[in-house]
Amino acid sequence: MSAPSTPGGAGVAITARDLTKVYRKYLHKNQFTTLKSAIVSGSLIRDLSPSELFTALDHVSFDIPRGCTYGILGENGSGKSTTLKLLSGITKPSSGSLDVSGRVSALIELGAGFHPEISGRENVAINGVMLGVSRAEVMRRFDEIVEFAEMKDFIDAPVKTYSSGMYARLGFAVAIHVDPDILLIDEVLSVGDEAFTRKCLEKIGEFRRRGKTIVIVTHSLGLVEKMCDEALWLRKGKTMDSGDPKRVVDAYLSFVAAQENELLGKKTQIEVAQSEARGTSDAPEEKRRWGSGEMLLTDVRLKDEGGRTAHVFVPGDTLRIEITGEAKTPVLDFVFGLGIFTAGGTAVYGTNTHIEEYKSKRAEGVFSVMIEIQDLRLVEGSYLLDVAVHRKDGTPYDYHRGLYALRVRSRVKDVGVYRPHHKWTFSEALQIDEPPERHELELRPTDRVDRREGADSMETLHNDRASFRALGKSVVFTNGCFDILHAGHVSLLERASAEGDVLVVAINSDASVKRLKGESRPVISEAERAEALLALECVDRVLIYDEDTPLECIRALRPDVLVKGADWALDNIVGRDDVEKLGGRVVRVDLWPDRSTTGLIKKAESRAHAVPK
Repeated sequence: MSAPSTPGGAGVAITARDLTKVYRKYLHKNQFTTLKSAIVSGSLIRDLSPSELFTALDHVSFDIPRGCTYGILGENGSGKSTTLKLLSGITKPSSGSLDVSGRVSALIELGAGFHPEISGRENVAINGVMLGVSRAEVMRRFDEIVEFAEMKDFIDAPVKTYSSGMYARLGFAVAIHVDPDILLIDEVLSVGDEAFTRKCLEKIGEFRRRGKTIVIVTHSLGLVEKMCDEALWLRKGKTMDSGDPKRVVDAYLSFVAAQENELLGKKTQIEVAQSEARGTSDAPEEKRRWGSGEMLLTDVRLKDEGGRTAHVFVPGDTLRIEITGEAKTPVLDFVFGLGIFTAGGTAVYGTNTHIEEYKSKRAEGVFSVMIEIQDLRLVEGSYLLDVAVHRKDGTPYDYHRGLYALRVRSRVKDVGVYRPHHKWTFSEALQIDEPPERHELELRPTDRVDRREGADSMETLHNDRASFRALGKSVVFTNGCFDILHAGHVSLLERASAEGDVLVVAINSDASVKRLKGESRPVISEAERAEALLALECVDRVLIYDEDTPLECIRALRPDVLVKGADWALDNIVGRDDVEKLGGRVVRVDLWPDRSTTGLIKKAESRAHAVPK
């Protein structure tokens, strides 16, 4: 592993810069079964060098401080395990630099480093030596390893006779008892039983208290939030987000929810189309849509409170079911019904217009119906909807059975199907800490008209950034003092807004403006500046920062586009490197001549001095 051009400081255990790993893809079409077949087909030279490449990691950069527990999360195939293999030295990066300081112990694959034909005792000795510990030192710690792994009765048996849980226990025991500076763990804890997993987590907690560096790859988002100091989210080999674990997990969940939303929408369309094709089927079990056809439900859509098509919700959301249909001839007896079921078929709720005492009179031609469920109180899970129009006696005109799916996601992992509003109260004899207040995951950005009139907090913007990313919206960032909002500012902001979907404007606090511009500035307060900017149609969010530069804001928000005036030299634009490393763009906008705030103030002052007293 080569040292980076700017090595990590004394407080950094791992430094990665533009880490890239590329593999060759050996496809079946580029292979030959025998040398004879290759010569006969004339493909020997061509197929020995297939050109297809797969980029497992693509210019990933991060720093892991000493003593930090660092979580890496992402979907399957995102590059998590490849990252750990690079950190452990199992493989080398194709490009970029990596500096790892200290003894590394890796538990990356189940049974990695174990020889199946020899005993557990011999494997412990070999594994310890491979991790950089002398054989004498391994033997000194041998009893502790065996006791922790709970393998006393099986340590002399060949490893090939071990179960997957025994592999995991012994591998973890060896990895942690060689006293590494850096411990790498790749999802292997999921193999052990509950008691052993708890013991492993306690040992990891002990490592944390001793100031050891731990890197964990896991699909357990709760573990990342609970145990990690920082987190990295990878997708298709690229960095999607990094930093505070709660924020990164929120961003990941929002992205997953958006994918679920899209997949559920496509699945619904396919199932509705298939149900129409099966409408004449003789096999009752295949039918998911049936009826006499006097009235037809031609379109059913699930939407959120803002009228956007949605299939993923959180408890407390508003669910709208919009139905379009047609009665080709006049119908006098009709009832609209709705049923909600779990994925396993358990009835959650059902109602219809007859139960609720609506009285049908006449239906003819194209019609529409909407049922709105406010404050959706379902627990996390997958649900299916039945939608139907039928006679009062239940004879169906058009019955759609489980054709429409929705997913409820929640931070709270309660059980059942319904979450009533409730509150816990404890007597003084009970000492108990209240959980930190955290709102449900924000799956969608708040509409412009519903937003507050003042500046947003960084936490709010983190959540909004996660939802913007989930919805595929690009974020544009610009900053300044903006203590006189003039035509030059408006022009810059309008052009910045055109570079993406959401414009975030960061403004210096009053204290910051005074440090930078002098005691006579700002002309108006930070609250008034924020309110004035938000009154512009092109501005979506405002953030106030107290530092002299917006670098921390840029690193936290990770904008897709950074916009500055053309009077800024490209090399002097704060945050440029951070944005471009993540694949973003930096745009310089031409300013109106003589329309800078400082220039306008000087003009006003000169005019004031020119007025005769």
